[in-house]
Amino acid sequence: MWVVMLLAATVALPLVGQAGPVVSPREITMRVGDTAVLAAYQHPGGLSCGFPYHYEFSSDMPSVATVRGFASGSSTCYPDQLPDNGVVYVVAMAPGVAHVRTGTYPLDLSTITVLPQILPVEIRAEAPRVLSGQQVSLTAIVPGYDQTAIFSWYRGRLGDTARPIRTSSDPHLTLTLTDAGASYFWVQALAGSFASSDEIGIEIVQPRRRASR
Repeated sequence: MWVVMLLAATVALPLVGQAGPVVSPREITMRVGDTAVLAAYQHPGGLSCGFPYHYEFSSDMPSVATVRGFASGSSTCYPDQLPDNGVVYVVAMAPGVAHVRTGTYPLDLSTITVLPQILPVEIRAEAPRVLSGQQVSLTAIVPGYDQTAIFSWYRGRLGDTARPIRTSSDPHLTLTLTDAGASYFWVQALAGSFASSDEIGIEIVQPRRRASR
């Protein structure tokens, strides 16, 4: 699970002269299962410090992202000294778009875009059992990742890097195998900053010889 810390992000203020709550950043992209921490406070508008304020933050689409947090103070210059004051916690639940809102303010304070979760790489074979001398076609798939991943293929058991085959963005691997028995292959996929590995075994069978008459 990824945790996104965004307390120090650039702040987008309300309109000039307009007092109201600010949640920073105004836009965030997450994946299912991620959590994020946003910053919230009161913008004074044209006032030097303003008046007392209290905001409870929530999500307009809790099925996509849950939101909890508050910001309060006797004025903008004097926020209440309470634990988690000005902290907004976000948990990505499902793909979609949600917004941070507060019941006392009519605008979307932050837009949350949730992408599908990146799942571990999987290797799929056209056939797990082939005759000696036939081609074996393998394909590495990273479910939930819609960009270009990097695949490093190896021959051997998972974690054995003694016999590298290829590193590229091509998820397909085709080989011709002649050794009878079980041959193992594994791949490490790098999808952004997410790395995962998978292994597959292919059984190589010698063709039967026809009995001579």
